[in-house]
Amino acid sequence: MLNSFLLAAALSVFLLPFNDGAVSGVEGKAAFFDGINSRIVIPAADVPQPERGFVLDVWVCPVAFPKSPCPIACRQNNEYPDGWSLWLDNRGYVHFQVALAGEWFSAESPVAIELRQWSRITAVFHNGSAIRLAIDGKEVAKTAMELPGLEVSQYPLWIGRTPKRTPSFLENQSIPIYSSFDGAIDEFRISGDKALYKKILAEKFVRPVPPEFEQRRLPSGPPELAFGAWYIPLKYYKAWDEQWRGETPDVVVGFGPEKPFKVVFWRGISYAPCFVTEKDNWMSNEFIERQKVTGWGCPESMSDKHADFSSVRILENTPARTVILWRNAPVGVNQKFPYQSEETQWGDWSEETYIFYPDGHGVRKMDLWSSDLDSWYEWSQSLQVLHPDQRPEDVLDSSRIMSVAAMDGHSKTFAWDFSGTPRQTEASIPGANIQVTYLKSVWNPYLILDDRPGLNENKGDGPEIVRYAGRWSEYSDFPWRNHWPVAQDYVIGRYAAVADAPSHTYTATQYNAPFYKDAKKMTKLMMCGCTDGDAADLLPLAKSWLRAPKMYCGGSEVKYDITQRAYVLDAPASLSLKLEASAENPVCGLCLIVKKWEDGDVSSVLVNGAPAAFKAGRHQSWEGETLILWMDIKAETPISLSVE
Repeated sequence: MLNSFLLAAALSVFLLPFNDGAVSGVEGKAAFFDGINSRIVIPAADVPQPERGFVLDVWVCPVAFPKSPCPIACRQNNEYPDGWSLWLDNRGYVHFQVALAGEWFSAESPVAIELRQWSRITAVFHNGSAIRLAIDGKEVAKTAMELPGLEVSQYPLWIGRTPKRTPSFLENQSIPIYSSFDGAIDEFRISGDKALYKKILAEKFVRPVPPEFEQRRLPSGPPELAFGAWYIPLKYYKAWDEQWRGETPDVVVGFGPEKPFKVVFWRGISYAPCFVTEKDNWMSNEFIERQKVTGWGCPESMSDKHADFSSVRILENTPARTVILWRNAPVGVNQKFPYQSEETQWGDWSEETYIFYPDGHGVRKMDLWSSDLDSWYEWSQSLQVLHPDQRPEDVLDSSRIMSVAAMDGHSKTFAWDFSGTPRQTEASIPGANIQVTYLKSVWNPYLILDDRPGLNENKGDGPEIVRYAGRWSEYSDFPWRNHWPVAQDYVIGRYAAVADAPSHTYTATQYNAPFYKDAKKMTKLMMCGCTDGDAADLLPLAKSWLRAPKMYCGGSEVKYDITQRAYVLDAPASLSLKLEASAENPVCGLCLIVKKWEDGDVSSVLVNGAPAAFKAGRHQSWEGETLILWMDIKAETPISLSVE
């Protein structure tokens, strides 16, 4: 067991309570470390001190690798090199270090240990000779050195935790973080018997049965949901869930069994909405991101690790449609607001309203309040969110990354261009405003940009879609980062090396002119959802939203509200309507919003005199009752419509 040493009687080990503290071990029970803040610290006086060289022997079974150097065990000075440390890096490589008088000597494994499997790690320090490292009974590294001995009697023994903050791997060396071992540790020994190392190497290695760790998968709620928005407390895994303050549930939007995709607003992503396909592949269309004015990276909801400035609410939920409001502040990792007023203390805030209809299509309206709307921002980027066991290659097919289309009918499908260095500004086609991102699913996320003319955030005119290219790192051909989602470390950005934790990649950025802009507020629009087709197949849908046909009631034109994808009118004496649909102004789903409605339930809808299916909802507000009427109508010729 973990609380025994070869050179001492049983010691009192102070184990913080986490996840019941134990899992099945090599023999009996092993200590489980949650990867967040668990540790074992044994006072220096209670730890045996070999007079000369020593052997460390321990079994480890990691669930995930640390994001900064994390000791399996260490006795060291935290200010300068002195003592010893046996630690893991973010790739799963094992390091054994010893130091005296300010100089580290290291031995490093040439390969990684396995995730969710027991590995036996044995390290030996021969004073005045060498340090050696063995994994699973085979020596993997040896470093010669001439240290006469180590004096560590004044240092406590830390197991499974960094005694101080250490720089994160790959990026953000200036922002050190704490790191805890994530997984199980068992059978830890410190021995002064140098012969123990050779005995272990001579033994036949048998890998023990690993513990049954709790599954970790991004949560999206029940597999099938009827149409509507639902408050559902989404669970990731126990130790992570228990870090959160408050019991506020998350929101999931379902579309019924015929449309097996969902939209998830989850706290682990700071409630940024993600489209989840029938294959459980995730994608976000991003959020407001501002330039680096807060000191720590780009301010955005991605940096709001605890969702301190992010919340989600269901505003409307009827059979005819559902309306979700996501409010967030694009703060920096240091929780500072961009463009914050010294007088009022107001900084940037964003509200995104999502209106989804039973056909699975939605409208995203993003409102940004800022004292500086002319400086750089981004609001739309294709971010593929990955489960702990996924690499970008598991979700993206390099031969078919995305298809785009423009309102003039031109379209093109793109593969990933691996030639050259990483690039984020590859053109697609002129005027592109429709995009489908392929996630190796039948149903894939799409977006349609508002295509009005005007200066966009890329200094172009109207809509624009640019794609990414190049080879990005030694660990993945695609961009691959794990500082978001789920990660609680306050780091700006971090490349991933192993598929051991949630991560993300990105494939395209989209720009378009504002729908509305004044000195303090800006509004941007897109349609979004999932489709089983390509970008060109969505042209009729795009026209029905952006080129909606005129509607008349009693000779008067009915207002079309593009932000709602709906026609809005006050309740007339008779709800008889004419719709001037055509090939260039088609109908692909029709919503009527009738204010001041007092006529009770709708009993029938006639289209060109024939009964038509419909969904009706009634919404109460301080202004009175509103009827929301949804009809899954498709038309390219004029139609008449009557509501009883």
